[in-house]
Formats: sequence, C-alpha cells, structure tokens
Amino acid sequence: MNNAKPVSDDTLWALETAPSMFLVLSADLYVLTASNLLLDELGVDLEAIKGKYIFDAFPPNQAFAVGETKKSVIASIAASIETRKTHYLEVQRYDIIQDTDTGNFMERYWQISHTPVYDRLGELSYIVQTADNVTEEIIQKLYSDKITQAHNSNLKQVDLLNRDLEKAHKELLRLNSSLESDVAERTAQLASSEIKYRNLIEYSPVAMQVFRGEELRFELVNATMLQFLGKTDDIIGKTLFEGVPEIVGQPIVEALLGVYRTGKPLEIFSEKVILERDGVFREGYYDVIYRALYEGSEITGVLGIAIDVTPQVLAQQSIMESEERFRTMAEGSDILISLIGTDGLLEYVNAAWLRLTGWNRENLKELAWEKFMHPDDISQVAATVAKGMQSREAFLSELRMLDIDGSFRWLRIKGTPRLGSSGIFAGFVCSGIDVTEEKQRLLEIEYINKALRSSNEKLQDSNLRLSENEEKLMIAFDAGELGSCSLDLRTGRADMSERYRRQYGLPLDGDITWEMVLQAVENEFLDEVNIVLENAVKYGSPVDSTYAIRHLQTGERRWMRVVGKVYQGETGTNDWVYAVVMDVTAFKNDEQRKNDFIAMVSHELKTPLTSINGYTQLLQAKAKKGEPFDGLVFLDRIQVQLRKMTSMVNGFLNVSRLESAKIKLDKSKFDLSRLALEMEQEFASLVNSHSIEFAQGDEIWVEADRDKISHVISNFLSNAVKYSPRGSKIIMDCILNGNGAIITVADQGIGVENSDITKLFDRYYRVESEYTSTISGFGIGLYLCAEIIERHNGKIWVESEIGNGSTFYFSLPVVS
Repeated sequence: MNNAKPVSDDTLWALETAPSMFLVLSADLYVLTASNLLLDELGVDLEAIKGKYIFDAFPPNQAFAVGETKKSVIASIAASIETRKTHYLEVQRYDIIQDTDTGNFMERYWQISHTPVYDRLGELSYIVQTADNVTEEIIQKLYSDKITQAHNSNLKQVDLLNRDLEKAHKELLRLNSSLESDVAERTAQLASSEIKYRNLIEYSPVAMQVFRGEELRFELVNATMLQFLGKTDDIIGKTLFEGVPEIVGQPIVEALLGVYRTGKPLEIFSEKVILERDGVFREGYYDVIYRALYEGSEITGVLGIAIDVTPQVLAQQSIMESEERFRTMAEGSDILISLIGTDGLLEYVNAAWLRLTGWNRENLKELAWEKFMHPDDISQVAATVAKGMQSREAFLSELRMLDIDGSFRWLRIKGTPRLGSSGIFAGFVCSGIDVTEEKQRLLEIEYINKALRSSNEKLQDSNLRLSENEEKLMIAFDAGELGSCSLDLRTGRADMSERYRRQYGLPLDGDITWEMVLQAVENEFLDEVNIVLENAVKYGSPVDSTYAIRHLQTGERRWMRVVGKVYQGETGTNDWVYAVVMDVTAFKNDEQRKNDFIAMVSHELKTPLTSINGYTQLLQAKAKKGEPFDGLVFLDRIQVQLRKMTSMVNGFLNVSRLESAKIKLDKSKFDLSRLALEMEQEFASLVNSHSIEFAQGDEIWVEADRDKISHVISNFLSNAVKYSPRGSKIIMDCILNGNGAIITVADQGIGVENSDITKLFDRYYRVESEYTSTISGFGIGLYLCAEIIERHNGKIWVESEIGNGSTFYFSLPVVS
C-alpha cells in the first residue's frame, strides 16, 4: 500500500525525545513511535502501542465517539497528504485512564493536527500526529459559559419574581392571608437562588469577584481570585482601594468604573496589572471580563472575571526581543541579510541590501525582485528556491542583481530554514556576499586557460593554485571578518564572540568586562571611546567609533571600527548595546599611503613645473627687451621637463588601466633576444654615465606584447642607472631555460635589504634610505612591470645583496 522507505532508528529515537506531544504513524496508520511527553501524559508504555493500528492502540472510551472521530482523523490525514501541509482537527475529547483498578477516567480535550513528512524523492515517509492538551482552556470556557448561563438564569428568575410579587400585590386586597404565604415561598426561592449563585462563583476554578456600589466594595471573591490578587478573604467588605491599595492609579480602575457607570460590558486582553504578593510587587498580564449587575433596571455592582496569561505574554515579548536583536545585528553587518516567507516573498532586508539596490522596505511584499535580476539567472534561482521550499533544506545560489547604479553585481546567496515559535517551517534566513570581483578573476583565469591549452603542465599547476586560493577565499568569506558583542550597560559585562576576543587579545573563555576591553584601547582614543559609551547610556545614541588598539597578547597596533545600537529594557532605560566590530587596519593604512602618495606627487610635479615656469619667464623677459637669444635652447629644456611630466602621468594612467582591467595586450611572435639588443643599443646612445653590456645569443621566440615587454626592459635598465654609481657596469642577458626565456639586468649598485625585496613590486612602494631620498620616483614602475609579466603568464623576481648590487629577472613562455 505504501512504497516509502522505513524510518531509521536514529530518526525514531530523535522524535521520541523531542519536547512535544505527538505520534509517528506509517502511511497505513500503524504506530511507529511516540514522544516521551505524550506517553507520560497518557500513562501508556511505548511497547504497548508500537506496531498497532492507531484505533486499536487507542480504543474508544466513554467520551470517545469512535465512528465520527475515526472519520474525522482519516479525513484530516487525507487532507494533509493531498495538500502536503499540516491539517488541524476541531478539538476532540478523549479521556485517559486515572485508575486501572476502578476504571475511572480523567476528562481530557485535545487539539490534533496531522503533518505528512516526505523523503528526498518526494515519497511519503511518515505522518506526525501532534496532540496538544487544551483541557484547561476548554474547561475554563465551559465554566465561563455555565457562569454566564447561571447569571442570566438568575436575572430571569428575579424578573419572574418581580412579576409574581406585582401579581401578589393585586391579590392583597382579596387574599391577604394567602399573600403572606406566597411572599414567604417566593422569598425562600430567592434565597435559594442567591445561595446557588454564590456557590457557583465561590467554587469556580475561574478567578471571579463581585463589587457593589460605586466605591467598588468587595462582596464576593472566590479562592482563585484571592490567589491571583495575593490576598486573603479579609478584603471582603472592603473597597477596591482598601483591599488592593497597589491598584490605585492603574488603568484597570477606570475601565472597571466605566462598566459600573455605563452598564457596557468590557473585555480586555493581556492587560498589564501590578499586584502585591508576599510583600513583593509583581507585574502580570491578564485577560479581564467585566459585566454590570442589575437590580431591576438599576446597576448595583460589577462581576469581574480574570485569566492569568502572563506566561504567554512574556513568551511573545521574548520572541519580539529575539527578533529585535537579530535585526540589530543584521543592520550593522555588511553581509546581505534577508528573510523570505513560505510564499517566497521578501519579509525583511537589512541596510546592506538597501545600500546595494536602493530598495524601499515599505513595499517589500509587492517588490517584483525578478525585475532586478539578470534574465539568464531567473529560472535557475526560482528552481533552487522552490526546491528548498519543498524540501525545507538549506540552498546555495549565485545570481546577478542590479545595483543602485544600474550595474549587475554577482551575489552568492545562502538560504537557511527558519522555524516559527511553534517549530513550524516559516521560510528562510538568507545571507549573501558580493562575489563580482571573484567572478571577474574566474573569467580571466578561464580566458587564460583557453589561450594556453598546449601548456598542460603549467595549466595543472595554475589550476592547483587556483583551487587553493578559492578554498582560502571561501574560508575568509565564511569567517565574515566580523566580531559581535553585547554589552550590559548596567553591569559593564560584555558577551563577545571568539573573533572579537581574538582581535583584542582577550581570553577566549570566561566573562569579559568593559574595563578589560579598554585596556587594549590606545590612550589617545580612551576619552573618545568613553564619550561614545556615555552617550549610549544617557541618550541611547547609536555607537559608531573608529580607534586604535594594542593587541593585549602580541602588542600589535590595529585599527578597529565598532558599530552598534542601543536596546532599551522593559522600564525604558538604555540597558544593552549590540555591536559588530570590524578590523579596518588595511583601510587606514591605504588612507595613509594615499595621503603620502598625494604629497609625493605634488612634490615631484612641482619641480618640472617650476623649471618650465622659470624658462618661460626668461623667454618673456628677453622678448620684451628685444634682446637676441637662442630660443631653441630654452624650448629644448622645457621639452625635457614636459617629457618628465608626461612620463609620470603615463605611469599613473597605466596603473589606472591595469586596475580597471582596461589595458589590452597586443600579442605577436618576436625574437626576445633581438628586442633586448635594440633596448641595449637605445640606452647606450642615451646614457654615457654607465657601461651597458649585452651579448646577443641564439634566437628565442615568444608570443607577447612587444611594446609592453620593451617597457619592462627599459624600466630595469633605468633603475640600474639610477641606483648604481656613475662609471659602473650594467650587464644584461637573455637566455633559454627549459620552456621559458629569461631576461636579467644586473647592476653594481647599492643593493636592497631583504625586508624590502618582498615589497618591491607593490604599488607605490619605495625603498626609504639616505641614498634613495634624493632619487625621484613614485613606486609604480616595478608594480607595472610585475602586472605586465603576470598577464603574460610569466614570473618576475629580484636577487640582491647590500653593497654588491642587484639582479632583476623576468621570464616568459617560449613558442616554437
């Protein structure tokens, strides 16, 4: 009848220990297992029902209409399987055995639901029948209905009694003696009704009380109400303010007087009331019902009914606080965080999404997100999300999305299932990162791989390195580079993530205080950090502070940025700060290098501009005086300065083109040895301060951009001239080494420290020494050389020794 795979023992064991009451049924309605909570509630042993047909395992009893209930259960299961969703039955009564010897039963009411569970192939695996015990709610409702009926019955009896009394009064003239008998009989009936009325209230499990008069004097208070109020029965006969003085000034008092004065019934749900119990004022939440009491047409009192719903309200508040903390953390994160419901519609996006797309949170439900997605990605993403919704399992997808500027950005989105307060699937929490640059790199690598198919060995090596880099990159993305912290403003205790602790050098275990955090902050920033915290405490101001720290373990100086939001407690005080911390040391260093670079460029451009200005002024002065002069000399000198400026500007433009991927390689096949000879001859004709030697050997053919390779050789030769003494030798060589061609340029200059060698090819890096301080440059020449060689799938390096000169190398693949 059912082809579903059997449920594993591990799954059954996990279900049995779950904190809920339910049965697990096969598709044929045989009991597979049951949760321990349900077995304890029913007083049944698992082995007594396991493997039995459900209606044999739970036979009918005195309150179980087996025919109708069996039909309802089977219909509910069929409906859940057809819709693949949870189906709820109306409340069913099924009493449980109280005493096996006497056969006595305990009255029980149940809210039953059925949920089908499918395996990965979409086949029905088993059915979960959840049973929530709602006996207390049903009995309270039944008692409330009985109270209302009794009260209405009393009113009707009083009305009938009044009519009878009026009738008896008319009979007085005729039958005075008979009238006295009738009055006595009616009075006894009224007294009997009053006793029943009082008994109904006093013995009701629902908290009930009766007030009389506008001063609201307690006439009747049952035991349940006294327990709620934390009082004893000595309050009977006292006014409300005398018996419960702590209620003075609370909104519930005006509501109660309003019922007495107007006669309009009132129902208030989850009303906050503060009551004194055992000498302590306690805050609670109650569902309150008030009804006016009449004598004839005159209001003489008020009937009050109260139901304690404090646990439910506090649970809801806890859920709301948890959601607020989640949103606070999400708003402070640069990761793209969103929530989608079971209908696939967006319910929430964090600030990072808004910055990326320019969306508005007010119309998320109506947002047609597919309009912002690349057309080629829509079907793939829709299928991935639909599969995740069906299986209720995590999903991962990559897609292109329009940003606020109208450009497509590559995003990697991961969806994690989220459950509601009742444990029911409620959609997905999605987190995403921008992987556009990663995609661009992958496309470039793919292009290079296609162009170099013949180099299988190097291709495999490149793929291996690429795989390692991707793995490292994924680890870095997963880490998120963010630390989190919640600071209790009342106690100064901080709850920090492991990353936060590591960034500051704090202990990985144990409590952390704010004073421990301040020990890492450098002295010059302490006042600023304390002011930010004081404003958070006093005014609830958002936290956004950037400052320097010294790692408490290593002493390393780092720059940190902390962004957070203040959270208020129930009393309205600023109790907590929830924050994220980011290491912005690299940003700060880049900012410093940028400022240094601007200062250096300004200084370097000023020199040729000053020279040009001087020569121009001399030309103007001689022209105005009419003196004869050789203008060509001045123009040649101006031209020399213009060439320097043009060279500097071209260097900056080449860096910009490289970093924006706009520089193109115009490849052709040529003899690298011949190019080296041409460069040696060109420099020999221009430079008379050094001896340049090059012995041309056999032809070595490469496929590359000839102009850009000549630029690299020219830079090597220029640096050798600048950083070696006049009259020294510069030796250039071009050799074949296996499948590669190598160009070397060796000088007899000052050499390079080992600590500087690894940074020579970084952008804007210059060796700082007494000798180099007088040599102009921006630290972009070798950076450009490295980028050009790397784009040719070559290598570039240097060997150097202080005082013995340097040798610069680059290699290129050879072709036949």
